[in-house]
Amino acid sequence: MANVGTKAGVEGQRFQIHTPLIKLSKAEIIGKAVDLGVDLSLTHSCYDPSPEGLACGECDSCLLRLKGFCEAGIPDPIRYAQK
Repeated sequence: MANVGTKAGVEGQRFQIHTPLIKLSKAEIIGKAVDLGVDLSLTHSCYDPSPEGLACGECDSCLLRLKGFCEAGIPDPIRYAQK
């Protein structure tokens, strides 16, 4: 869409989207992040965090994150409002 819906695209400056993680499972992404030294305690995936910024632990995104950490055999370093 960017190639046909933007001035740059229409003028021949082609856009290319790179998705290096698209074929990885959540557990594989978590393992890769750990290997790269990413501080996962600074991240969350929650759709509805608490006023304090804690992930809810109940929404689909939190459940997928928790499942990914479980499958990776790595404890999730963040605190949850519910778990």
